[in-house]
Amino acid sequence: MQMRTSPLGVQAIAQREGRVLHAYRDTRGIWTIGVGHTSAAGPPVVVKGMQITAAQCDEILGRDLAQFEDAVDRAVKVSISQNAFDACVSLAFNIGAGGFMGSSVVRDINKGDTKAAAEAFLLWDHPPELMGRRKSERAQFLRPDGPAPSAGAAADPEAPHGSIAWIQAKLNEKGANPKLDVDGDLGPATVAAIKAFQMKNGLVADGIVGPKTLTALG
Repeated sequence: MQMRTSPLGVQAIAQREGRVLHAYRDTRGIWTIGVGHTSAAGPPVVVKGMQITAAQCDEILGRDLAQFEDAVDRAVKVSISQNAFDACVSLAFNIGAGGFMGSSVVRDINKGDTKAAAEAFLLWDHPPELMGRRKSERAQFLRPDGPAPSAGAAADPEAPHGSIAWIQAKLNEKGANPKLDVDGDLGPATVAAIKAFQMKNGLVADGIVGPKTLTALG
């Protein structure tokens, strides 16, 4: 029976990728929306000025994840835990289905070497800013399946440096008022908190977390 990403696994991916309900250009200049969705992943086509609802964001993510779940299911020939499967889907979502299927992560899993497979996550470290995400995925891969965390618990405590969840956590440390939910969702409350932080620190209050704002956040 084919495995699917658990609700906590989906939440962890959304936290790592961030949730943005308006179209923006990613670091490669590609129009992106929702949880890392681009036109290359399938419908909808992302264009300048596009906006979606939170429900549409979740629907698009579910469709996008299916291709990576299929890739993990085809590549992994041995039984793995739900957390390990979720971590593999997260990696495939980030590096592409082809990259994952040809990776040493897959080879080590199929050889039964769980420790080596976990360490192989860290080989996908370009650009270096991804190392926080890789460590988080490695920890998820090794985490035994168990009861779901209590309500309000963070799905992934190791949000990568510069991610929306990381920014939210840093703003809370700096005294964001009201305190933000660390959910990776770039909503109005988070944008307002960014602008307030920028004003307080003598930066241009544009709500965009560029190099100067990142430095100020720490």
